[in-house]
Parts: sequence; C-alpha cells; structure tokens
Amino acid sequence: MNHSRDIIRRVTLRPYRKGMGPSFMLTMWDTNRVEVISWMGNRPIVGYKLTMREHGKTTVLFEAEDYKPSPFECVDSDSSVAVLLGFLTLRPGDTDDEWFADYTPEQITYCEQHAEALSGAVYDRFGDE
Repeated sequence: MNHSRDIIRRVTLRPYRKGMGPSFMLTMWDTNRVEVISWMGNRPIVGYKLTMREHGKTTVLFEAEDYKPSPFECVDSDSSVAVLLGFLTLRPGDTDDEWFADYTPEQITYCEQHAEALSGAVYDRFGDE
C-alpha cells in the first residue's frame, strides 16, 4: 500500500449506543491511478481502509486500493461513501458465496456480528444510495 496517502475522506460511524458496541472509521485516499475507459475517459481508483474500534482496540477489517467510484459521482461524495460501505457491509446470503471466499475469519465474524448494524448506520446517515 501507498504509505504517503492523500486522504480524500474520513467517516466515523457509531451504529450502537455508547458502550454497547464498536465504532467504525472509513478512510479513503487518492491512489493517483486511473482506469481508462474509452467511452468516458479516466475513472479514478480509490484506496480505502475500514477499521473497527472496540474496548480501546482498533482492528483493520478491510484495506485495499481497488475501489472505482461511479464516473458520474465525485470520488469523495456521500454517494460514493455509501456505495463503498454497501460492499463492505455485505453478509453471507446477501450475494454469492464467492464474494466471501477470501474473507478472513475476523472478517466473517465482523459480517455476522456488526455488518447489519453498520449498514443501518450508513443508511441513516447517507440515505438509500
């Protein structure tokens, strides 16, 4: 991963009442890379990291540089954040099993225990994108 990141957006979500569950932070950064699509020009590739904080411990759930926002949205818009978090809150049964094939046991546990609550917090904050 790129260690000198141009942060474009940070979002903290607290889907639980204070002291009742973890909080989550999504950080998005510019990778300075694009995907060239002939009919619409360049589409930026965005890096992201989703962390979970609980009982003073921070856990990185997902980190990658592969998000390609819609070419019709600003990369740091609420809509772009909501779409990315929509992917990161998928749970078994929401989509094909192959989606979860490379998930770590920690990621599966997150999906089972917190993805639904986080998805609700995303909807509450950003609406149905």
